[in-house]
Amino acid sequence: MLPPVFGTAQPLHGLSGKIRRYSYERFSEGRAAHWLLLIAADRVDAGEAHLRSLLTLRPDNPITETGILSEPRRHPIASRRGRVDVRHQVLDPLIVGGPWILGAVVAFGLLRAVRRR
Repeated sequence: MLPPVFGTAQPLHGLSGKIRRYSYERFSEGRAAHWLLLIAADRVDAGEAHLRSLLTLRPDNPITETGILSEPRRHPIASRRGRVDVRHQVLDPLIVGGPWILGAVVAFGLLRAVRRR
């Protein structure tokens, strides 16, 4: 009988896979560096996934996939009252939208540089 959390591991790939492999080879699980590298690898993997989606015919849609549209319609103030992360709620739009805005600014700058040449 297999436990409910049993699953097959995905093979390591890309830069995030190299970071994970380094973490497992170099540090034991009792070291903070091991876990910090794994967290960094997760963030790198998320960035890789966003870049891969931009290269497809149907890239990610940050407006619909982050729940921004449902927030004003589903009791926006009542749903946030009583939560423990009240201080971080101000940063939510920056954390969710910041990378997309930064990507748009970089893309605009690159297009402008190409047009000038």
